[in-house]
Amino acid sequence: MSSKTLSPRSWYWLAFASFGVQGLYFSTWVSRTPEIQKLLGLDTAQMGLFTLAMALGSLSGLLIGGPIIARLGTRIVLIFAYCGGAVFLSLLGVMAQMHNHQLATLSIILVGFSGGAGGLAINIEGANVDRSSPKSLLPSLHGAFSLGSLLGGAIGTVAIVNGVSVEANLIGMSALVFIVTLLVTTRLPRTSGMHVHSDMNTDQIATVATARDRRRVWLEPQTLMVAFIVIGFNLAEGTASTWLPIALVDAGLSSAIATASYTVFAGAMAVGRLSGGPIVDYLGRAKALIMFAALTALGILIVILTGWIAIPLVGAALWGLGNSIGFPLCVSAVSEDPRLAGSRVGVLVVSSNTSGIAGPPLLGFIGQVAGLFSAFLVPFFLLLAGMAFNRATRAHIPVDARR
Repeated sequence: MSSKTLSPRSWYWLAFASFGVQGLYFSTWVSRTPEIQKLLGLDTAQMGLFTLAMALGSLSGLLIGGPIIARLGTRIVLIFAYCGGAVFLSLLGVMAQMHNHQLATLSIILVGFSGGAGGLAINIEGANVDRSSPKSLLPSLHGAFSLGSLLGGAIGTVAIVNGVSVEANLIGMSALVFIVTLLVTTRLPRTSGMHVHSDMNTDQIATVATARDRRRVWLEPQTLMVAFIVIGFNLAEGTASTWLPIALVDAGLSSAIATASYTVFAGAMAVGRLSGGPIVDYLGRAKALIMFAALTALGILIVILTGWIAIPLVGAALWGLGNSIGFPLCVSAVSEDPRLAGSRVGVLVVSSNTSGIAGPPLLGFIGQVAGLFSAFLVPFFLLLAGMAFNRATRAHIPVDARR
């Protein structure tokens, strides 16, 4: 099945559901991080290294997944990434419950590998869907990721309150991910993401970007400026996903309240993304990014001040709402030329994963010395610094097809 034989509406909803699977997969791990940390007996710095292992696996999945997507398409990569990831997530739950540090670390690396390959594939798929429409669709597609995150976080909260073990929670959610993948993701277009496929004519094949063209995107000033913005937004999101529940527990809140704060964060992300398309169409990418960056910074600041104003749920809500639209808008900004859209999206995802590798351990070590709330100032200032490059999201990135 190609995108030409699939109606735009069907393509959108299949991609929407596949984004949701990615969110469900990721938030299932996040919702139980405080318990996993306790089961493995890790301090804050060691937990940072544990998340570093996941980030390294994610980067490996990204680097290996890119060439495979170009050859086999996004659908094949998504099926293997999601189904394999479900198995590895179950293994993580079992190994954590058994207090097995070595196999738990191997499991989190494989969870990251699957998430990295799947994340690249679904973002390329989403960029293709977005480019096929005159309206901004990527925010709502990423909203599906947030809905999946909200569902996973909510189920995790209920599981904690009712005393469900980490092992049972992760195995049950992994089974759900596996089933939805087989029902939905297998119906995505067969050729989406391929550089060359059998449905292309001679003229279309002649315009395919060369390997040299694809490498040169790493030298494009506009692409690199957009990538810097992505790093700020991604680090802010990753900080909430990895450290928000743990930071609130360290501040004296219960595990249930801490997990609920992440659920509020994920819910606000969903609201921002699902309602963000019309806002972007009205304001334009550049103005929308400034507005949402300001909301993110305000939310982070409120969480940092939890010891004084004690409204972390409000901070988490603003943090999630502001963070919701940054990455999808950056992906949209570099995807306007179909010849190099996949390569440019790859630059953004590599940048995102690099910040994922450097960020968690850095914040963990800072948190070990000065407290996690002090560590939250890193994404706060980096996000504001990224707005200096906001102009890069306004115009089309020029392409010289003959170069």
